[in-house]
Amino acid sequence: MPTTMDDMTSTQSDQISQFLECHGTTPVPHSGTSEILKLVRASKVIGSALSCESATKTFGVSQAHLCSTGNMALSKPLYSLFGTYLEQLFNHPVRTKSITACVLATSANVTSQRLAGAKTLNQQSVFAYGLFGLIFGGSVPHYFYTTVERLFSQDVRFRRFFLFLSERLVYAPIYQALSLFFLTLFEGKSPSTALKNVEKLYWPLLKANWQYLSVFVYLNFAYVPPMFRSISMAIISFIWVVYIAQRRRRFQEKLAAKEAAK
Repeated sequence: MPTTMDDMTSTQSDQISQFLECHGTTPVPHSGTSEILKLVRASKVIGSALSCESATKTFGVSQAHLCSTGNMALSKPLYSLFGTYLEQLFNHPVRTKSITACVLATSANVTSQRLAGAKTLNQQSVFAYGLFGLIFGGSVPHYFYTTVERLFSQDVRFRRFFLFLSERLVYAPIYQALSLFFLTLFEGKSPSTALKNVEKLYWPLLKANWQYLSVFVYLNFAYVPPMFRSISMAIISFIWVVYIAQRRRRFQEKLAAKEAAK
C-alpha cells in the first residue's frame, strides 16, 4: 500500500481526484506526517487520500493511534465494516448516502412513535419516512453540498460564513417544505392534505430549525470534511426528524378530531 501521495500510481491519483471532486473538495496536501490513514485495503484508495493530520481532525482519534505501525484502535470487525462503508461511499456516494438517510429516517420515526407511547407502530408512517430518506435524504444534500463547495472556492473570503448562510437561507427552507409535503403524500394522504400540513407547520418548524440546528450546521461546515458533511448532518437530523414526527402527529390528531366533530 502506498505510504505517501508520491508513491501512488497515476490510476489511484485519478481515482482520488475524482472522488474528492465528486464530494466538492480538493486533495489534501501531505502534511509531513509519516504515514497515510490505513482504514481500508490498497484497493480502497480513500485511505490514501487523507493524511494522518487530516484524519485526526476527521475522526477525532489521536494521531498516535492513527499513524503508528502498531495495533489499530478499532476492533477488526468494526474496522472492516467501516472500511467497507468508506469504499461504498467512494464508489457510490449518492446511493450510500441515500441508504444511510433511509435507515436513519426510519429509525427516527420508530423512536418518535415509541416515545409517544405507541403500542403498535404506524407502518404507513414508518414507510413514508424511509421512502423520503431514500429518495431525498441522500441525493438532495449531496448535490447541494457539492454545488456550494464549487460556488465558494477556497480563495473566497469568509467562505465558511457564506456556506453557512447558503445552507440556512436556501437549503433549509426548501428541504423543510419538501419534507412536509412528500411525507404526507407518502403516508397515502391527498395533495390538499399535504398542502395543509405545509401551511400549518412550515413556518414554526423552520423557525425551530434555525433556532436549534444553526450551531450544528456551522460546526459541520467548519470542522467536517466536505465528503462527510451530508452524513454528519443526517446523524444530527435524526433528532430533528424525531421532533418533526411528533409535531406532525399532533397536527394530524387535531385534524382527525375536527373531522370527527363535523
